[in-house]
Amino acid sequence: MNNHTKEPAMPRLLPSIGLLFFALSAPLLADTLAIPAPEQPATTEAPAAPAAAPAAGYSVTLPGRGMTMDQVEARFGPPRERLPSVGDPPITRWVYDDFTVYFEYEYVINAVPNVGMPKPAAAPEAGSEEATPETTPEPPAAEPAPAGGD
Repeated sequence: MNNHTKEPAMPRLLPSIGLLFFALSAPLLADTLAIPAPEQPATTEAPAAPAAAPAAGYSVTLPGRGMTMDQVEARFGPPRERLPSVGDPPITRWVYDDFTVYFEYEYVINAVPNVGMPKPAAAPEAGSEEATPETTPEPPAAEPAPAGGD
């Protein structure tokens, strides 16, 4: 005799049917966001330029990431200042009038505009009367504080 009783199939299938129903109905509950295309002007004329273009004064062409030192110098000329390498890996900085370039080994890793940095002063011409380190008078030496603690 067989003592095995068969369980009804329906109670075992209910969790599976519920999960299937949930999985199939989820896409039906999603929202659709429709963004209209921008309107095109009816005329074929070029848009009028603004009266003043303040952004033009801030536009700087910068070297791209991955350029080599030779490529940067060929495109932008020699830098105003070449600072020595620092750290490991070596990071080198070249300063131009409008931007600064950072290199790792010989490759550009970043280039940033020199916003708010003063422009270098023009070198004084020979024979000018500007003060030089040789002609600048030294400030008077500070007098020592009197001895004795009152």
